[in-house]
Amino acid sequence: MMTKANSSNNPNQDRKTISSASASHEAVDMTRRMVCGGISGMIAKTATNPLERIKMLSQTGEHGGKGNSGKGGTSNVSIINLYKSIIRNEGILGLWAGNGANLLRVFPVRSPLPIANIFMFIFMQTY
Repeated sequence: MMTKANSSNNPNQDRKTISSASASHEAVDMTRRMVCGGISGMIAKTATNPLERIKMLSQTGEHGGKGNSGKGGTSNVSIINLYKSIIRNEGILGLWAGNGANLLRVFPVRSPLPIANIFMFIFMQTY
């Protein structure tokens, strides 16, 4: 009984406690959203890294393929042959070569996106 009387005597303290708890919960929620955004970006980049590696190697011509020479002296190697060459020379993990550096770049870029989406949603509802 004594605690009810004490809490009703000081309603400002109760409001400050509730406000502080709400702000703390919002900060934790924002941090959680940022971490989830960064991790989802990393998963997406890891899933698509073999395709990115094939694209990069075919554009730069550093695949060492011995296909038919086309215009400009570049060799025409199919995507399938390029995959086979990477797996034969580097193993299956060769498809993900360079992924670590890519993940270090992706996390800070993708982590604020969920927060920006929330602010944009609030802005659109307000105006």
